[in-house]
Amino acid sequence: SVQDAFRPFLECYARQGKILDAYLFIAEESIRRNEQAMAEVYIEQVLSMDSTNENALRLKEALLLLSPPSSSPDNSLEKAAEMYDLGTSLFDEKNFEAAADAFDKSCTIADGNMAFGSACINAVYCRANIMEWGYNATQFEKDMQMIEAITHKEAKAWRSVDSDGTIHWKRATSLHPHMCLGLQFKDSMLKRYVAESYAVLDEPMARYKLNGGRALALPSDLPYDHSKKDKGDIDSKLRIGFVSSGISSKAVLYLSYPMFEFFDKTKFETHIYSVGAPDNPHFIQNAMRGVDWRKRLMKTVDKFHDVQHLKDDHINLARKIYHDNIHILIEWDGYARQGLRAQGLFALRPAPIQMLHQEFLGTSGAQYMDYIITDQITSPKTLEHLYVEKFIYMPNHFFSKGHAIQKELKRPTYKFAPKKTEYYVLGTGTPQENRCLSDLNAGEENKVSFVYCNFNKFLKNNPETVLSWIGILRKVPNSILCLLENPPSGIAHLRKYIKDVTSLTGHNDGKEINSRIHFLPWEANPFDHQMRNQDFCNVVLDSHPYNGHTTAQDALYGGVPIITRSDGEDMASRVTTSANKVLGLEELNTNSSSHLIDVAVKIGTDQKFFQTIRNHLIGTCLQQNPMHEYWDVQRYVKDFERGLKMSWERYVSGENPDHVFVTNDESKFISATSGSTKDEL
Repeated sequence: SVQDAFRPFLECYARQGKILDAYLFIAEESIRRNEQAMAEVYIEQVLSMDSTNENALRLKEALLLLSPPSSSPDNSLEKAAEMYDLGTSLFDEKNFEAAADAFDKSCTIADGNMAFGSACINAVYCRANIMEWGYNATQFEKDMQMIEAITHKEAKAWRSVDSDGTIHWKRATSLHPHMCLGLQFKDSMLKRYVAESYAVLDEPMARYKLNGGRALALPSDLPYDHSKKDKGDIDSKLRIGFVSSGISSKAVLYLSYPMFEFFDKTKFETHIYSVGAPDNPHFIQNAMRGVDWRKRLMKTVDKFHDVQHLKDDHINLARKIYHDNIHILIEWDGYARQGLRAQGLFALRPAPIQMLHQEFLGTSGAQYMDYIITDQITSPKTLEHLYVEKFIYMPNHFFSKGHAIQKELKRPTYKFAPKKTEYYVLGTGTPQENRCLSDLNAGEENKVSFVYCNFNKFLKNNPETVLSWIGILRKVPNSILCLLENPPSGIAHLRKYIKDVTSLTGHNDGKEINSRIHFLPWEANPFDHQMRNQDFCNVVLDSHPYNGHTTAQDALYGGVPIITRSDGEDMASRVTTSANKVLGLEELNTNSSSHLIDVAVKIGTDQKFFQTIRNHLIGTCLQQNPMHEYWDVQRYVKDFERGLKMSWERYVSGENPDHVFVTNDESKFISATSGSTKDEL
């Protein structure tokens, strides 16, 4: 399709350093086809990068002759809507630069109209995807201020709370919960408010779509009232349901399908409700080399329900789950897959206990979600006000991860396999030799001393993170930084920011710093991608406040330590802090950007310190009988089972949800209010 071809077309030009030529070509073709809004976006994109570009100025003049501006207010809102639709199309094509321009135009034309707040915020999100922060991050600072101002304004206008604590929203905020994960607000409650707004309106919006855009009354028996249903007893065999649109080659399955080998089938009956499609067979055969996680899961789960046909029919999906007598229903999508997930399902209360686990790392904001699976480092009780849910505290790291028992994943080794050719071969060579695939034949005078990595998508980074990278490279001679080009269109913006900020601070070493930052292409096969960590990285520099999650587990199981910041409040910002604590690598947890730089410099210049850290981490990966608690899936499942059982005991006993502490030894419940310990409820 045209959309399939569009992204590689732009990437081809971008890799040749000719992106302006691509934009000019699209602008000229758009004028020829009378697609004036599209042409305007691309012309402005060129001029934002080269204000004197003669071809762009010529096309702009031609466009003005074709479409003289109108001053009519009605026409202005129509134009704002047109530009919004264009921005959406461009975003779907992953053309983030042009999408940002289109959304910006929609935002400007709407002139503060609250109906177009999402246009303003979408523009920021597009820029974040490609690290387009403006000169010395001035655009980034304006963007953050604007998002917070818009969200505050909407919360004040649309949020209300009844005397009984019931939360109401007239409309959802322009900012989506998933967009929040990489943002830092002065008001830490804003992220909860954003999630609340989507939670409150999730089901009505699903019903609206189900009825073809018309209001549809909710059946009188919904949401389900489980107080009228027999609760069973504490020792009932528990039926646990997992709902996801990602039961395919997605991260949630990569991390979690091994869990289902270890559930105690005498006490638990597991159900999967898959609302998403399986992978294309060609993808499984070629990219995955025949490995199909969905089929593996189908062999270990007790009951697999393929409910793709009910993805957009949350009412009948809720009825099915209710009649399957599911005791505990677990959400594996959260807000991570908008448009693909089973929207509105959990609001109908198909199960008496409902939980959030793994995929979306933040509060659901939903009063119909009882618990969130976490740990005491990731979600300390002092931050419980940022969550609607009560915590089920796992005793170790809350993430499930099956790396240690997936035969396709290579275990890390203390020694590197020798490099056999001048070219890179997967699983061979040291990070210093492989040099992030740059200058593999460089002479002794260009020898690399140390390789730092960050394989997160660019969206997770911000100016402060990049400034820390610059500071580290300056202090560790001959070190390099290896990044993933995700997406390639962000590379030019990152390099421009580095050039500008180093010039502004008087260092004027932007060219030299940029020469030491290199990029790997995306690797579709997850096992090869994971193995590249050991091949290319000495140490990972984590993103803040949006940590690497799946990428972090891949690095750690590659024997690559991660230096992270621990001063964030959000769940998404504390994942690696918790991991390092369990792994015994707390010295890699830092409390500021300057602290992170200090630790990164020490590990990059003190070979003994680095080897001690690396050897310790590899030791946890290789440990057997017993397996280290961080990598032990069976132990994780037993802890998980205890958490589920304790939440069920509270329910059967007629108690409201409260924080549940799963200990490393026997199953115990520690009351969040009294601190007392009970062996039985």
